[in-house]
Amino acid sequence: MDKTGSFLRGALVLSVAGALSKILGAIYRIPLARLLGGEGMGLYQMAYPIYTTILALATAGVPVAISVLVSRKETQGYTGDSQKIFRFSIIIMLVFGALLTLLVMKSARFLANSVLHEPRAYYPILAVAPAIFFSGLMSVFRGFFQGYQWMVPTAVSQVLEQLFRVTAVIILAFMLFPRGLEYAAAGATFGAVIGGIVSLVVLSVFYFKFNTAEEHKPGQLLYSGEGSWPMAKELVRLAIPVSFGAVVLPLVQVLDAIIVPGRLMAIQYTTSQATALYGQLSGMAAVLISLPTIFTISIATSMVPAISEARAQNDRILLNNRINYGLRAGMLISFPCAAGLYVLAWQICDLLYATPEAGIPLEVLAFSTIALAAFQLSSAGLQGIGRPEIAMRHLIITGVLKTGFNYTLTAIPMLNIQGAALGTLAAFTIGSLMNIYSLRTHTGVQYEVGRMLKLSFITLLMGISVKVGYGALVAGGLRSSWATLLAIGIGIAVYGLLILLFKEFDLDIIKRMVR
Repeated sequence: MDKTGSFLRGALVLSVAGALSKILGAIYRIPLARLLGGEGMGLYQMAYPIYTTILALATAGVPVAISVLVSRKETQGYTGDSQKIFRFSIIIMLVFGALLTLLVMKSARFLANSVLHEPRAYYPILAVAPAIFFSGLMSVFRGFFQGYQWMVPTAVSQVLEQLFRVTAVIILAFMLFPRGLEYAAAGATFGAVIGGIVSLVVLSVFYFKFNTAEEHKPGQLLYSGEGSWPMAKELVRLAIPVSFGAVVLPLVQVLDAIIVPGRLMAIQYTTSQATALYGQLSGMAAVLISLPTIFTISIATSMVPAISEARAQNDRILLNNRINYGLRAGMLISFPCAAGLYVLAWQICDLLYATPEAGIPLEVLAFSTIALAAFQLSSAGLQGIGRPEIAMRHLIITGVLKTGFNYTLTAIPMLNIQGAALGTLAAFTIGSLMNIYSLRTHTGVQYEVGRMLKLSFITLLMGISVKVGYGALVAGGLRSSWATLLAIGIGIAVYGLLILLFKEFDLDIIKRMVR
């Protein structure tokens, strides 16, 4: 299959898997919350940030680094080196994962008593710790397959991991509930371990089949003669910036939870009002903004090995095309999402949350969909050319700017909670522009400015049609909720028709993906 079809199909497969995982992750919380109640869910949630932060620090960069190295070696024809990279990566993560798991288990009592100030969180932390070990090994397999631009193993393992995790969470929580809330919460967190084991088994099966198929190919494995130690150092060099970068946003979110309500109270909002406004921003508007990232992250994941391959071939035209193709695919999704969330901000929040006033921060935050997508995709480009430290540096700057903007703008009475939304938009816009400039400096890529302007015009027409359509439906006597759903349908239809008429989405692309 041609490379464009491979790149797009990989992004599509990961997008579908990501969407299914998100849906499963949302559904299971309903029965779990009904069983555990607010207190039990609090114990459950206390363990997870510790687990996810350590996991991100330990493994977030591993798939990216391995995919870059494997893609590079395969392009150079050194298939033996790819296998060598896999083997020493497994050894590294076996040792590192085991040490981290033991460290968390040994520190569980201290974390519960001294950090969280909730002794009952000890068992949930203890129960989730082994998931770090299995996740580390999973990251090696996923990075290896992504290096071949084969996204199916990652997608299948991701969905099955979530399915078994969710099932285990519900069953174990119900079984252990009679023993007490802390045991029920521990049973729920142990679901991550069950999911990790299942995912690792699935990935191992894919790897066995892959190796069997490779053994039947004519020719022998070729080695470059480069030692394992230099390749291991390169793996660490590529992985560390991505892993540290993955921790920046969770830390910024923690700071937001402290700064935003505090700054609102500084301009005479009560504690309950400040908390409610922050909930509308982070628990409602921000959730909607994160939905398009299911697709843009998938595109970014597929971009990394594709760009690495083009770089290894020293093919500037191919590199230019792949960077622009990834950016265009991401903008095709983020532009209409931003327009729809802006035009129908109040109506969507009323439909989903019965809280139309959450549309106030959403109107501003809607445009950060584009900024976030641009940041993710340009970061993938920098990772693909082997410069992840640039993306990490820009992410840290973005986090600092976001914190500073939120602190300043939220305390302006006229802006209040919109100030925090504006701070997020401004910070990620600056961060994405820095990434885009650096990517051009290091690759010489010529961005498709004309196509972006054309796509902006198409999006504007779509936004107008949604606004007019909603107004006409409500004027015709239709309830707001039904009018909102139909207006979204109108927007999708108009946008789909326009990108076909303006030839921004080719039917040949669909054929290549299906093949």
